Amino acid sequence: MPNLKSLALLVLPGLLAGLSSMPVQAHLDKNTDLNGGHYDYFGNYHCHQSNCRMAPSRNDFTARPRLTNSNRDQDLFYLEDDWPHWMLVGSCQNVRTQILEATSTVPVTWTNPRHCEIREGSWTDPYTGEEFTRAARLEIDHIIPPAYANAANGYQWSDEKRMQFANDPLNLIPVSRDSHRKKRDRGIGNWRPGEESFHCEYAAAWRDVSTKYDLDLFQRDRSRMNTILKDCDIPERDFEQGKKTEVDVRANGIPLPL
Repeated sequence: MPNLKSLALLVLPGLLAGLSSMPVQAHLDKNTDLNGGHYDYFGNYHCHQSNCRMAPSRNDFTARPRLTNSNRDQDLFYLEDDWPHWMLVGSCQNVRTQILEATSTVPVTWTNPRHCEIREGSWTDPYTGEEFTRAARLEIDHIIPPAYANAANGYQWSDEKRMQFANDPLNLIPVSRDSHRKKRDRGIGNWRPGEESFHCEYAAAWRDVSTKYDLDLFQRDRSRMNTILKDCDIPERDFEQGKKTEVDVRANGIPLPL
């Protein structure tokens, strides 16, 4: 049996080699963003293509730096893998399915006996006022898009917090595919629903979600949000500071402060 010294000599080279390769191995299996790089699992950004711009570490909280100066190029550093959705809830349903069930104004029908996927219900696209009965014609929209949150200070959040944001019903709403395509990842300063009667609820959602997650909105969007809310009578939600954010699905109605 080798003594401790000889055992250390046997183990140490392999251990050091393993440690030295960890930052590389920690991100080899990840896709790259439009900028040509990505964050590894330790929060450090790596460039893998030419003309790639370096980004600050997720762990640099000294000045809460943004990834971009405006949300114009917010997609550059966004990687969907870092904002996983839709979360599974139960054996086969996911958050998308439960949002659709919770917001249908009639009992839904299912595509199979296990109730994994919804076939029909009754929904109104709040962005346009258009009505739908087929679930397949709907998308679940992130009111504040993950790409937008990532470009602000969301890139610094923990994996758990990013997942919670991407699956939080407070930030999710069923809309038509056409509405979803037209809005894309734009902020409230660049896009608002065509249905004017929904502007107050939409701005209130931006306010409440950004408050809940301590999200630094870009100035253009914060200014437009506040301008809309001046003419609205929707009280702010009370989010206890420091309390862990939970992913829940509210029953009966659109999960917005109507």
